[in-house]
Amino acid sequence: MSMKNKLLVFQSDFGLLEGTVSQMHGIAMGVDPALKIFDLTHLIPKFDTWAASYSLYQTCHAWPVETVFVSVIDPGVGSNRKSVVAKTKAGHYIVTPDNGTLTHVNKHIGVEAVREIDESVNRVAGSEQSHIFHGRDVYAYTGARLAAGVIDFQGVGPEHPTKDIVRHKIIDPVINGDQVTGVLDIVDPHFGMVWTNIPIEAFAKLGLTFGDQVRVVIDHEGEVKYDEDLPYCRTFSDVPEGDELVYNNEIGNIGIATNLGSFVEKFILETGPTWQVLFEKIA
Repeated sequence: MSMKNKLLVFQSDFGLLEGTVSQMHGIAMGVDPALKIFDLTHLIPKFDTWAASYSLYQTCHAWPVETVFVSVIDPGVGSNRKSVVAKTKAGHYIVTPDNGTLTHVNKHIGVEAVREIDESVNRVAGSEQSHIFHGRDVYAYTGARLAAGVIDFQGVGPEHPTKDIVRHKIIDPVINGDQVTGVLDIVDPHFGMVWTNIPIEAFAKLGLTFGDQVRVVIDHEGEVKYDEDLPYCRTFSDVPEGDELVYNNEIGNIGIATNLGSFVEKFILETGPTWQVLFEKIA
């Protein structure tokens, strides 16, 4: 097997305070020094497989076909959770624990096939007595072998039914009259915007255009966290510093932000299926 690009991209919740990420890089380079290794992020919130799932969905499409992603957010490390490699319908590979990390890719891109990692073949020699760093010993090693062409997809291990992938609950957007409802999908931890799962096309169906006012209601398990009328804007600077706005994000969904501030910190918001959002066209 010959992988054309030899691209390997790492994601984890390990942070950058010590050598775990560097060890994964080193193991991969030991497989093939010609690999081109990149980091997606190592600042996924600890144990947050929802955020890991969204991050892959947000990023995969930008990379060439055959890119291998290694995603290690693994609160069940060493347990009986499965270690897998998924091949997406777009032609990327994702090496990960099967713990919900494939949710958004499976929903929005599609998973063509999955194989369970055979650790008798695809594991760093001498690591068998340790069960707490599969990111290095199993996932980085397997991802590197796949990206380098040492193994092909079949060489990962036995087939795993795609229908058995562990998935987080996803609530699809719903249009009802002048309203559309959905969920808060993810936050931008640096700038403090929040992204919804509501596509730009839903606003078009409501007849909303830039400059219109939109009622925004954010609800968490029956408690209203935010209820205001906001302008639907082309960009952040369309409102004064410190004001809130609704806008189109870069992956085709609706976002909410504070110009030159953090909407998330200001209103103490989180994400996932229990954080629901409503947008209503104001007549």
